[in-house]
Parts: sequence; C-alpha cells; structure tokens
Amino acid sequence: MTFRSIPEEEISRFIHWAHEAGRLGLMMCSSGNLSHRFDDGSMLISATGSWLGSLNADQISHIRIDDGTILNGVRPSGEIAMHRTIMEQRPDIDTILHFQSPAATTLACLPEETNYNVIIEVPVYIGAVGRVPFIMPCSQMLADAVGHEIKRCSLVQMQNHGQVVCGKGYESTVQKAVFFELASTIILKSGKRALIIPEEGVEQLKQYNASDHSC
Repeated sequence: MTFRSIPEEEISRFIHWAHEAGRLGLMMCSSGNLSHRFDDGSMLISATGSWLGSLNADQISHIRIDDGTILNGVRPSGEIAMHRTIMEQRPDIDTILHFQSPAATTLACLPEETNYNVIIEVPVYIGAVGRVPFIMPCSQMLADAVGHEIKRCSLVQMQNHGQVVCGKGYESTVQKAVFFELASTIILKSGKRALIIPEEGVEQLKQYNASDHSC
C-alpha cells in the first residue's frame, strides 16, 4: 500500500493508538473506529470491518475530508460521514474515536439523561456531554445530528449505539474516553445513587482545566 506524502511514523502512531484503544477495552471486535486529521484537506480513518485492537497498515484509509474521496484504495469505516462532519464542524480538533465501552453504552441505552459529573475528570477533561436519539448508524442523518451536538462539547452519547469523542491529539482523546467509561462505571455500580459534584464545584473545575493544570 502507498500512502502518498504520509510519513511512516504517522502511520505507526495511528496504529499504536488504535491498539491502545482496544487494549483499554473501549470497544469489542469491529465496534469502534478512529480517525486523525493528517492535513487541512485529508484524514486517516480505520477501514470498514477492521478491529482497532489489531489494526494494521493495510486497514487504514486515507480520504479527502471535503468530499470523501478515497486516496489509497482502502474502503473507510461505515461511519465515515460522521467523522467527516465532525472534522468540518470542529477545525480545532484532529482526532475522533467512536467507541462502545460497556458501562457508557449501557447508559446510552437508558431512557433518561445522565449527569456524569461524579468524578473530577469529567468537568476537567470532558466537559459537557451531548446526546442524540437513536438514528441509523452510518447515515448522514446521524452524522448531522452528532455534528450539531459536538459544536458545544467533545463527547456525544448516541442512544442504543455508543459514544463518539473528539480532541486535540490521540492521547487526550483516548483519555477522555477512558475517564468517561470510569464515570459511567461508577454511576452504574452505585445503582445511579453516586453523589454529583455540586454545580459550583463543576464551575471551579472548568476553570482549573482552563488554567492548564493537571491533577
């Protein structure tokens, strides 16, 4: 396979973080997909049917963001419309992960809204969490709904489907997914009785995040 003008280390980095997402239990089998903005006009995205936990270079598609043209002959994930829409809506981010971790996806299947501010990492690293109703996967309708929500947040719960998170860099994006799964696990294990951080504490933690400290 030939990746035009894409350094080998860029491909290696994509594979490393795909494997890391799988190792961390953020998806099972082919349930997740990863994309990364390569330049202003194109991005890398995992191939349709690929397993992120064992992804290889032959399972990475290189596409143009504006029209979805495949640049290397590898068919991208079926969620390509969602990844392209987010990339267009959020020029400030370069990485997108669609995942289906167990606890977070369980909460995505419940009818009521959930307050995820049970640990400080949610307001510090994730912030607001969006939610969209069930819409057919791989559709432009789903892409548009998620794209609308993700203008105001970095993580969206898709009812009966899973999560999509975006960020600047692979590490920070995967970290958001891991912290979100941790918060979701706490909520479920507590029988949804876990205490929520008071609103004034949430606002202070947002400022803490803005000041670029780390816990």
